[in-house]
Amino acid sequence: MIAKLNEYIEKLEEIKKNSLDDLLERWNPKNELYLKVDEKGNYKEFKGDTIIFFLNDEDKKKITLIQKELYEKLRNLLAKPLSEKFFHMTLHDLCNYNITKDVENCMKNNEKKVKKILNDVKINKSIKMKSIGLYNGGSAIGIMFSPKDEKDLSILLESRKKFDELIEQKNFYIPHVTLGYYLPIDYNEQNRAKIFETIKMIKPEIEITLDFKKLEYVHFTNMDNYIIK
Repeated sequence: MIAKLNEYIEKLEEIKKNSLDDLLERWNPKNELYLKVDEKGNYKEFKGDTIIFFLNDEDKKKITLIQKELYEKLRNLLAKPLSEKFFHMTLHDLCNYNITKDVENCMKNNEKKVKKILNDVKINKSIKMKSIGLYNGGSAIGIMFSPKDEKDLSILLESRKKFDELIEQKNFYIPHVTLGYYLPIDYNEQNRAKIFETIKMIKPEIEITLDFKKLEYVHFTNMDNYIIK
């Protein structure tokens, strides 16, 4: 686990740069997108559970402004905009069709264990996150964030690790808020260049607060519908 804030931000910046380079070189959406979005941009049934921070109303408004700017440029190249009421930052992914065919039993197993872990983590108060730009997430475009200081980074990563008791996540953690998903199509060179230029052009400079009282275990039925359990 990376503990130093400067090293963590450097890694995030590297991921952001590589995600942009991919757009021009060899990118097309991840196969998992075809499970989530139809060709008209509607969100398909896609079940699972996850641990997320719901954003407060003030921060949702900040995200909406950036989302609108993105869709003004790329509306025809993206699925329907995600709903403001569900704007969130994922702390820890759990069950979905990408990791198991038996999602229902996977979620039932989590439901038996998650409450104690969640209550232990909710004793934390809040941390500040600062945007470091848009990035190409493979299936979607999101705003990447980093904690503002070493203490907040430590709280965030230690909180995330506690949920490994349910399903271990070994991937490097990218704090982000998703703005909208791609379409399940092959993007031509011209379209990929347009996405590249738009992501580079939009430079969000915002801070948001992750309140641990708003950290929830949720079920989702698609990528735009989350139900607190």
